[in-house]
Amino acid sequence: MRMSLTPPSEELPSDGVDVELSDDHESLAMDACQLLSGTDARFFVSGFGQEAWPVSVSYDLPTVIEQLPEAIDSLRSGRSAEIDLYGQGIERRLTFVPAGDTTEIRCSSGTAWRPDPDVEVLSRTAALDLLTGLAGDFGAALRRAAPEFAVRTPFGTW
Repeated sequence: MRMSLTPPSEELPSDGVDVELSDDHESLAMDACQLLSGTDARFFVSGFGQEAWPVSVSYDLPTVIEQLPEAIDSLRSGRSAEIDLYGQGIERRLTFVPAGDTTEIRCSSGTAWRPDPDVEVLSRTAALDLLTGLAGDFGAALRRAAPEFAVRTPFGTW
């Protein structure tokens, strides 16, 4: 299982950033991803038998980013977490189940695609690093493309 975001190669021109900053996390995540979709940033997910999932910065990344803080908090506390890529076309749910020093990641699909295998096992640390690494990638991408977004909560700590 791998999830990453390649940051854009350059900052957006200041006149290219014409978005009113929202206060709630979900709207802010959507706005930030919309800005990143205007760059060469790339969202990448692989695992469960598929080398590159058909995901995009504009459509799929916001669904992950809006769920990321809660998922990270849950895993840090030793509780199960979910990341639901619910966008039409991808429709996959990742369930992280900590058990001692390991974490099972279960993948279920709402389409004809079937994960093979449907469970991957990572160390507890690696599973948390998977999510915090994506958060760090997202923060770095925002600092590069649109620094005014990068300081907003929770992105400023990513």
